[in-house]
Amino acid sequence: MRKVSLENIEIDLKEQLKDKEFKRLYEIECAKVALAQKIAQLRQDKHLKQVDLAKKLGVTQQFISQIETAEEKNLTIETLIKIAKSLGRGVKISFPKLSGQNPSYLKVT
Repeated sequence: MRKVSLENIEIDLKEQLKDKEFKRLYEIECAKVALAQKIAQLRQDKHLKQVDLAKKLGVTQQFISQIETAEEKNLTIETLIKIAKSLGRGVKISFPKLSGQNPSYLKVT
């Protein structure tokens, strides 16, 4: 059995990213995880538990958990706006040019 190390994982990932379909799905998952982490961070910054945010939105705690773990498959712009408003935030969408250095198409700030 091959020893697993970060170096091996990075090499394997770099190889897999050569496949266009894998790369497309990988970028989507990275974007979903970045968004999920940002929502969780904003909620925690407001000292809210998942259940507190759920009550503000009229949804279940499980739904908030699914969003924050990037498992929710049907997160709409409307829901995203409701979440942002309930956390005292807005939503900003932009279409920056892609650079050769950083081809990622989604940045969550």
